[in-house]
Amino acid sequence: MFKLLFFLFLLFLFVTLYSFKKRVDNILDTLFPKKNKRRGNKNSPDVLVKCLNCGVYLPKSDAVKKIKLNGEVLYFCSKQCKEEYSKK
Repeated sequence: MFKLLFFLFLLFLFVTLYSFKKRVDNILDTLFPKKNKRRGNKNSPDVLVKCLNCGVYLPKSDAVKKIKLNGEVLYFCSKQCKEEYSKK
C-alpha cells in the first residue's frame, strides 16, 4: 500500500512540476520574444517564400513587401518586384 501511495505522490509531483515549467516557458516567451524563433529551437530554419514576380525563394523574414489579395498574403523580394506584379 505504501508503494502505491509513494508512486502516486511521485506522479502527482511530476505532473505539477511539468505544468509549472510550461507556464514559466510561456511567461518567458511573452516577456522576451525572439523573432521567428521559439525557445529551444535555435537552429530551426526560417520558412521560405516565393517572390511571385521573379520566382526567387527567400526567407519570410527577409521579404521586403507583403500585400494581401483575397485574404492571401503575397511576398516579394523587392519593392520593384511588388510594383511590377501590381502592374500585371
